[in-house]
Formats: sequence, C-alpha cells, structure tokens
Amino acid sequence: MTVSKERFEQGMSYDAYKAQMTRNQDRFLDVERTVHLLPSDIEFFKALPKPLNVVVLAEDWCGDVIANLPVLGSLAEATGKLNLRIFLRDQNLDIMDQYLKDGQFRSIPVFVIYDENFKEYGHWHERPAQMSQIIQAERERVFASDPELSKFPISTPPAELPEEARTRLSTALTAFRAEKRAFSDNEVIREIRELITGKAAGKSNVVMMDKANAPAWQQSTRPPTDQPVKVSITYCAECGYEPQTLNLTSALMMEFREQLASIELIPWSDGMFDVAVDGELVHSMSRDGGFPENDTILNAVRRRLGVAVPS
Repeated sequence: MTVSKERFEQGMSYDAYKAQMTRNQDRFLDVERTVHLLPSDIEFFKALPKPLNVVVLAEDWCGDVIANLPVLGSLAEATGKLNLRIFLRDQNLDIMDQYLKDGQFRSIPVFVIYDENFKEYGHWHERPAQMSQIIQAERERVFASDPELSKFPISTPPAELPEEARTRLSTALTAFRAEKRAFSDNEVIREIRELITGKAAGKSNVVMMDKANAPAWQQSTRPPTDQPVKVSITYCAECGYEPQTLNLTSALMMEFREQLASIELIPWSDGMFDVAVDGELVHSMSRDGGFPENDTILNAVRRRLGVAVPS
C-alpha cells in the first residue's frame, strides 16, 4: 500500500502542524530560527525540475522531531520544491507501520519522499547516521576521560548512574550536541539528497546496535525476585514528558504499593523516555518508539516479581 494523492492532501501543512502543537512549540521555533542551510543545498533543490511530495510522520513530544523537522521545513520554504504534508504518528498508524525502523519500531520523524506522481524515492528516519555515530563516540570519550564516569561501563543507562556522574554525562552530551548542530542540519539534507539521487541504496540513516552484542541490561533473563522492585523512569524534562511520567508513576503505585522498593524519576534530555525494572531496560523511546502503555511496564514488574501476567 502506498500513499495516494487523496490521502496525501489529508495531511497538515507545515504551518498548520506548528500551529496545532500543544507542547515544545517554543523549542521547535527556536530550532527553526537557527537552522543552517548551505547555499549548495538550496541550489540543488531549486534546480529540481518539479516539486517533490513529502509525507512526514511526527509528534510534538519527540526530541528528534523538534531537532530535524525544522530543517526540512526551512528547506521547503527556501526552495519552493518540497510539498510537505504532516501526519500525527499515533493517529495514522496505517502509514507509520509501512515505515517501521528495523521493521518493528515506530520511530519518528519519518520523511517519505515521492515524485509528482507519488512514486516513492525512499524514506528517512529519526536522525542522521553520522550524528548517531559521533554522539556514541563522544559518549565513549566522556566515559573514558571523566573520573566519575570511568568507574562504570559505557553501556550503563543514565538510571543506573549516581547523580553526580549522570549530571556530568548530561552536561557533556548537551554541549556536544549544541556544538554539532550545524553539522547535524547539513547531514539531514545530505541524506535526503542521496535518497533523491539514488545514492543511498543499501545504506541506513540510523546506526543500529547488533542485538547479539547488546549490553547485558538489555538481555537479562533473570529469575523472579521475592524482594521489592526498583523502577527507574528517565524522562526528557525539556520535552515536557512529566505528564506521562507521573501517569506511569501513579499506575505503579496503585498496582504494587509495598512491592516497590522505590520509583526513581530522573530528568534527562534528548527526547529520552526509558523505563528500567531493577536495572533492566524494559522500554526505551529511542529503541521502541513512543511512550509505553502502562500495562507494558506493569507486566514487566509482575514478571520480575513472579506474578502472573493477565492474559
């Protein structure tokens, strides 16, 4: 199934999408005002013989949407050669499920590029591949060089770091992303250009971790425990994820009460929403896409406690 012209026209314009945002609108506009466009990229798109149609899947809670959709919107405005229609992911799963990351994750944003007859050139996911690589390299550098972080494996999730180490990591990565902002903007456009010119065959703009080499905290097959369970929720504070965090916290407290050792709420950045049960990552927004259903986390706690999971 593909997107027809009629379905395409049901999407929002870029301006309409910005107007309907209920969170992170100020951040989105701040990014938009400082987008870095290269003259050569503007010339490339202006030289296209006909405008391209672009389906965008987005949500205003997503950090990657806030970082990268303004790049596409600014390019469309500067060149007049990109006709954008934006669909909210959670209300358009029939489109989203055609473009799952790794065939299973509803990661966004997704940019699907079509010609004037709605023949698909290809689609783009989340963030530039090189940004994923260099952020991981910077994370490794920080862990190796920082006296507090060097005590821990690089794979340690933020929820399992002491507060001081966690703060040092967040500060370092936030500064690094700000420093690489222009590079990231240019990489978004370069990868889209490759899709259009057909040079991206066989390439992926998301670097995926080999599941066989995933950290132990993602592979755990631990036996149930008879001790109270600790749940950690690492959430993007600057993205406005507090309502989802508090909703999940309330559901856990109502269900388990004395079976919980603690619920740790960890403000973070970068569009993160990770939930760990006794140190085992059971949901990650970057890995799984979106927010978890409360029952997903409740069932993870039940399994840890050896309690039957409702069918």
